[in-house]
Amino acid sequence: MTRAAERPVAVRYARAFRWTVIGVVAVWHLGYDVVIIARSVGGYDPVAAVFAAWVLLAAVQTAGAVLLLRSELDAARARALAAVALAAGELAGAAYPPGAAISDVSWAANTVGWTGVLLLVRRPLGELGVFMAVDVGCTAAHMAADGTLGQVGATRLITVAYTTAGIQLIFAWLGRRLHEAARQATESAGRWSAGLARSAAEEAVHAERRRRYEYLQARVEPLLRGLAEARLRPDDDAVRRRTAIEAARLRRLFAETDDTPHPLLHELRACADVAERRAVAVTLLSYGDVPPLPTPVRRALAEAPLLVLAGAASWARLAVVAGPDEVVVSVVADADVEVPVRADGPLSVVLDREEGRLWVETRWNPPGSP
Repeated sequence: MTRAAERPVAVRYARAFRWTVIGVVAVWHLGYDVVIIARSVGGYDPVAAVFAAWVLLAAVQTAGAVLLLRSELDAARARALAAVALAAGELAGAAYPPGAAISDVSWAANTVGWTGVLLLVRRPLGELGVFMAVDVGCTAAHMAADGTLGQVGATRLITVAYTTAGIQLIFAWLGRRLHEAARQATESAGRWSAGLARSAAEEAVHAERRRRYEYLQARVEPLLRGLAEARLRPDDDAVRRRTAIEAARLRRLFAETDDTPHPLLHELRACADVAERRAVAVTLLSYGDVPPLPTPVRRALAEAPLLVLAGAASWARLAVVAGPDEVVVSVVADADVEVPVRADGPLSVVLDREEGRLWVETRWNPPGSP
């Protein structure tokens, strides 16, 4: 797995956690808070302040959720919305009955805490800790103002802060740990995938080298050994033709691994170069866009033209005509060589001899073409 492939995996984990946070906040505010307010509406003074605080928190949560999902919740926006959430909590707390900062009618402090988790989920965990401390401090200030922040009140405040703000901080921490674990897992999978890709590439390179070695051992080595041991004479026309054919095949063999936009033309050009080194005038023409072809198909298309070019005496004309349904390679030259004719399967080879000229056409039609 490449880094480009790892990123979408990590993004999916992060998005899933963000949707979880948004869902928790929405259920809490639309469910729990509405029930508390409806049940205790007669005890608030003024009631309008509680309704305004609820609407303001809903607006902050909506804006924060949209910005979070769009990855547009930067530090400035998150802090500004967090300040508005704290202000909304203060507005609701001011409407509680005396001594009810921690009671069955108080709802805002807990909701403000969950709103802070939503807004600061992408910020350092310390910022969320400061936000929670300020939220708890606002509740403590209300209790001090109405004289309930005694030993019992302080104990209740610590207990509530431990069970609410503590859960919210742990929730945020676990989300970060989950995201980190997902990132590490995708990186580990990426390293494993990259190792497999390298192993497959190395095996492919080894197989290609072995194929070349076997070709050299079977075709070129006997020729070179015969020349070295004087069993073959360099001035023999048959030996020279055989040498030219094997040289062209070698050039084509090495050209197969070159990274070019038109591999077939590149391989045919390599074959033509061998003929040109023997002072053969070669013309190579191409018509149409050659589609991507597997290496065995390119090899089969180039084999017959290779034989003709290797046997050309003074000139050769090579043409490639390509279309969406077929590729045709034809060559005409003053050559006298034997070219295997075939008409089975998607590949066909036809030839014609006339007045010292040899014309050969190799045609490939992909399976399923008309």
